[in-house]
Amino acid sequence: MSAIPLAVPGPARAGWLVDRRHDLISTGGGLGVSLALVGLHVWGGVSSLLLWWAWVLALDGPHLFATVSRTYLDAREWQTRRRLLLGSLAWFTAGPASFGLSALLGTKLPFALFMTAAALWAYWHVVRQHYGIMVLYQRKSGESLPLDRRFDSVTLYTGLLAPFVAFAVSHPGARKQLGLLGPPTWEPVVAGACFATVLALVVLYAGRQVQRHRAGLKVNGPKLLMMGAAMGLSAVVFWPPFAARMDFIMFAVAVTAFHNVQYHGVVWFYHRNRYHAAGVDPAPFGWAPKVSQRFVIYAVCGVIFTLLYRGLGCGFGAHPGCGGFDLKVPLGAGLTLRNLMECFIWGFALHHYYLDQKIWRVSRDTGLNRDLKLGTSPVA
Repeated sequence: MSAIPLAVPGPARAGWLVDRRHDLISTGGGLGVSLALVGLHVWGGVSSLLLWWAWVLALDGPHLFATVSRTYLDAREWQTRRRLLLGSLAWFTAGPASFGLSALLGTKLPFALFMTAAALWAYWHVVRQHYGIMVLYQRKSGESLPLDRRFDSVTLYTGLLAPFVAFAVSHPGARKQLGLLGPPTWEPVVAGACFATVLALVVLYAGRQVQRHRAGLKVNGPKLLMMGAAMGLSAVVFWPPFAARMDFIMFAVAVTAFHNVQYHGVVWFYHRNRYHAAGVDPAPFGWAPKVSQRFVIYAVCGVIFTLLYRGLGCGFGAHPGCGGFDLKVPLGAGLTLRNLMECFIWGFALHHYYLDQKIWRVSRDTGLNRDLKLGTSPVA
């Protein structure tokens, strides 16, 4: 991402969110990072623990800071979204509340349900971002036919969710999380059906693009590139024979690294337009223009933010590789202080998931359309 120009971009070319170079870095670069991390693990024998921490420090934690930089550090956002910014902090209590309920009832079930729900929301968050970026490409290209917009949605959602279902019922680690402890019986059939459905849908979708071309309608290449990259990554990572070669914690790394790079690309473009465009006075925006003045400043702030909150979790043994710091203090229902800290640390992610789905609504936000250079108006 350091290759993204630090100057304010010029007018975007038709079809690209920013321009060809920027979009290829975000899409191709994001896909490349995910595949490189997977390749280092599967074929290079690199420890999943080492790769997990590299991903967390370089990409995932800083992408949480990216949201902070355009909300809590933006004085004008505080003026217009104060209630949202304060209320969303309640997500930090969700995990500890489930922990407390487990301790009160003497069963791990509420805690286990919270951890499962949080993990599922994490993947759903990635899916929703891919959908959101697809919609940005639709808007940028001026696509308006309801049939094609619906077909885009069905294809993308199926292409991202069906392979995940196949993975969930076939990978040993995922099966254990779901309580599927016996030998597989019906699960291979479900996994096969999932991938067969995706393949059939992709063939139909490709046929529709040929039909559009013959009818003289524009084929949105940048959008197809993004959709193909996202769906292709999911198909490779969740393909049962390939997935069986990966440690369980690597799946979060594989599917989220692409999302992280894309997110940084969008936020950086937003920052350049909102705080640093010609004629813009950055003073009323508070700290946001300062932390985004140079990409290196933005990146360093993201890493420091990550070290603080992940360091806190590691100090209580709540992250992979930090088990030596677990004080093993029992707090009821077989749960320990480490489990309580896990619940709290998840709050950073849950808060991000919730806040993110509120602040990127281009269909309702005139200012956001302007800052992303969409050249469209919100839908009434």
